[in-house]
Amino acid sequence: MINIKKSITLLFLCICWFKSSAQDAASLNNMGMRYLFGEGVTKNMTEAFRLFERAANMGYVLAENNLGNCYYNGEGVGKDLSQAVYWYEQAAQKGNATAQCSLGECYYSGYGVGKDAVRAVYWLEKSASQGYPRGQFVLSVCYNKGHGVAKNPQKALVLLERSAKQGLPVAQFELGNCYMHGYGVDSDVERAHYWWKRAADQGYAKAREALGHP
Repeated sequence: MINIKKSITLLFLCICWFKSSAQDAASLNNMGMRYLFGEGVTKNMTEAFRLFERAANMGYVLAENNLGNCYYNGEGVGKDLSQAVYWYEQAAQKGNATAQCSLGECYYSGYGVGKDAVRAVYWLEKSASQGYPRGQFVLSVCYNKGHGVAKNPQKALVLLERSAKQGLPVAQFELGNCYMHGYGVDSDVERAHYWWKRAADQGYAKAREALGHP
């Protein structure tokens, strides 16, 4: 006969263990971020990587994405694009929009994995559908060029506008170009300058050049 009281106790202990593990992983990741940016501690990429790795191995999605970034950029560890792809995919499979975008870009460019535009679009769609501005921008490039998906300049423009409105400088600059040259919209110099200025205000060099600023 099943001991109900004992089963409930075991279930409670398991829930407490999972909660404790999640909190520990989050703490490790947060400390890793502090070492990555030197917030309250001396900046130390190696220590940041070590902490991200510990949290990622516990299945913490934010740490998985951060670990992917470390491998991608060679921060705290030797650059290893195949490992970057591995960790991006771990986080992407759990729904992290940033990792989905990074994974899509890896497939698009063939970084750490074979080039696959269709697979790139698959992940970029998932990222963009969550409103991630970088995902929207890269997906707009795919639709504009017909890479991995049927060419659709109208959809490309919609995605570009969504990204620009969320403040992504490169999207703002490219949207300004659309208005300046009449790509998918009526030519409008005033609107072009508006979007270039928004990008320039964030320090985007190409936008500053377009406005004639040094």
